[in-house]
Amino acid sequence: MQTLVQPSAPATPPSGSALPDGFVKVQGGATEQVSETTSLLLAYSAIWLILMAFTLVTFRALRALRGQAERADKAVRQLSHTPR
Repeated sequence: MQTLVQPSAPATPPSGSALPDGFVKVQGGATEQVSETTSLLLAYSAIWLILMAFTLVTFRALRALRGQAERADKAVRQLSHTPR
């Protein structure tokens, strides 16, 4: 058996300064306000910096790994040419 639950009315009626999505604007005293464009640009820049740092770390690790693989390959070739 299924019962339908009706949504209840809001506890407090929205005030005149409430936006249609339910957010209420802050009145005065806000010292750290930046525009939406500035926030998006900052976030986009941070993402690019993180991606560039990750790429740099990955390339450095691959270079080190490649060096180790070449040394291991050289050692295996030397061992395979020694008579038993």
